[in-house]
Amino acid sequence: MCCLVYSFAYVGRYSYNANISSIISWYGITRADAGTVGTFFFFSYGVGQLINAILCKFYPKRYVIAGSLLISAIINLILFFLPTFGLIKYLWLINGICQSVLWPTLFLTLGENLEQGMMKRAVLAMSLSMVIGTLISYGGASLFNLIDGFHITFLLGTVVTVGIGVIWFFSYDSLVAEKPVATEQKKTAENSKASKSLALSAMVGLLVVCGLFAIVDNLVKDGLNTWSPVILKEQFGFEDSISIVLTLVLPIFGVFGSMLAMRTNRVIKDFRNLIGFFYLLLSACLCGLFFALRLNGVILTLVLFGLISCLTHGINSVLTSIMPLAMRDKMNSGFLAGLMNAACYIGSTISAYGLGRI
Repeated sequence: MCCLVYSFAYVGRYSYNANISSIISWYGITRADAGTVGTFFFFSYGVGQLINAILCKFYPKRYVIAGSLLISAIINLILFFLPTFGLIKYLWLINGICQSVLWPTLFLTLGENLEQGMMKRAVLAMSLSMVIGTLISYGGASLFNLIDGFHITFLLGTVVTVGIGVIWFFSYDSLVAEKPVATEQKKTAENSKASKSLALSAMVGLLVVCGLFAIVDNLVKDGLNTWSPVILKEQFGFEDSISIVLTLVLPIFGVFGSMLAMRTNRVIKDFRNLIGFFYLLLSACLCGLFFALRLNGVILTLVLFGLISCLTHGINSVLTSIMPLAMRDKMNSGFLAGLMNAACYIGSTISAYGLGRI
């Protein structure tokens, strides 16, 4: 259920990005102006993540998650009627605020209700949410662009977010009726009091380093998601619908990235070293992409898009999924997931306007 909630929330979030090329043409705006909307969303989402990371343990999860999905649905419904462009960025800012509730609250729910043996499955399930949501939003946008009705994507976002919100509201109590989480979390916390100061300093250092990793990773990841349709259209002359379809392949590579991260974590236990290894590979791919674009190599560009998507999603999975659930005996998993996700959206905020400007 957590996977489906976040999947359909993605539809209500990516309904704008999936149509950014069509929106630029419809409103007659610059790429930088179009990227401003994403910047407003990422900024409010990132700030909201910080707040919700701290407060999520106090939330009545049944009502808060259903309510945030309902607000997101209403905003998408307003965009379906194509309001003036100046209004869109403020609506998307509100959308970012209400959707920022979801990630830390859902991960706290998972951390409170799942046994240790289920953690890897939970990570994989939550990584699938991005794929499902992106396929629905970008797939719908591609289809609707063929009939010159890109705005129907916003109606799709409205329907799916309302639907999953209703299902969450009425099924929540039965899903969390039993809490099989073992008591080793409390025992571990009690046994670690003697080394609390050392553990605290190590924890702060880990969070600072991983936060910086998250910022750079998401600048690349969301920059690729947002601007690859425009790059394919303007660099290689692809139609809007075709470029969007090709972009749909990227989330599939993202799932492989999450699986690769989990397998590599068996060998490289330290999260900083694990992410550093992924960054080494990512740097090589970015260098290759630079030359591929300079040489107009469309096949090589598409291959490198896929590899970059795989690696950036792998890094993101380590930071926002694997690490919070692996360290739930040391700190609130919802807090850690929210904190890392907030850092991620600093990079996302830069990518939307910054790369559009470039």
